[in-house]
Amino acid sequence: MIESKDKRNTDRIQIPDATVVFRQKNGFAFLERFSRPMKLYNLTKSGLCFRSEKRLDPGMALYIDIIIPGEKRLSLIGAVKWIDDRTADETCLIGAQFTAFGKGRNYNSIRSLERLRKLQQKYG
Repeated sequence: MIESKDKRNTDRIQIPDATVVFRQKNGFAFLERFSRPMKLYNLTKSGLCFRSEKRLDPGMALYIDIIIPGEKRLSLIGAVKWIDDRTADETCLIGAQFTAFGKGRNYNSIRSLERLRKLQQKYG
């Protein structure tokens, strides 16, 4: 993987055994199933990096669920920012940025932001 300057304002956290499931956010998302659980590499309050068997396109909107052993599932909306498909196996790394936090259907909840902050304190 090519090293690049990290543009994040907060530190990445790694959570042991955490996984991600996702599905595309579109008009027919309710018909699509979530992916199988994939490894979560790191997380910040603004986004995450995870492994995927499915190649996703930059800009693709996603419903993302983060599954952490012993914690309640965390559901977020985000969009694919980058892809690195130069892995040794048939998977790729996906970087996704979370949608803004606020009130309304197209926003992540403020409660989700609070949970992300608590996870940063716990695992950071």
